[in-house]
Amino acid sequence: MHMTHLASRIGKALVVTVIAAALSHLLLSDGLSLSQWQQAATNVGGDLGGSGDTAFSAAIVNTLLVMPAVLWAGMRLLRERRVYLTVAVGTIGWFVTVGNYVDQLSVRPSTVMPLGPLALFITVTALSSAVLRPQERVNPGSLSSTSAQPAEDRAIGSVEREPA
Repeated sequence: MHMTHLASRIGKALVVTVIAAALSHLLLSDGLSLSQWQQAATNVGGDLGGSGDTAFSAAIVNTLLVMPAVLWAGMRLLRERRVYLTVAVGTIGWFVTVGNYVDQLSVRPSTVMPLGPLALFITVTALSSAVLRPQERVNPGSLSSTSAQPAEDRAIGSVEREPA
């Protein structure tokens, strides 16, 4: 049963990571496309209300903000706990992946990042969910870790004193 839960957790992380990567890639591609349109308009003397550099920066920032938000929200919606390592690995991995391949996208925004690095990013992020698994919940009726007496035998606020 324990391996089934682990496989389920990795499967959920895989699905959420694919969705997060697709959404982040879409935002990045659209932002870079807008950047090119604004740069082209500036070159011919037109004005689309901003510079290409601003749109490029916004595309990078947006894709880096969306990745952790989608990873966290997706895993929490699928009722997984302790997902912060997956979110951290996914965010740093996406930053590295985008940093290495943004030049290919800025030349032609309609292209897709190379599938090898994208698959590696998705695999590493999904497998990182197996590192920090939720701990088993303790039965509320069990003994407390601070006292050897059951909770119902202790009076709230009482202090035990030794006889003089």
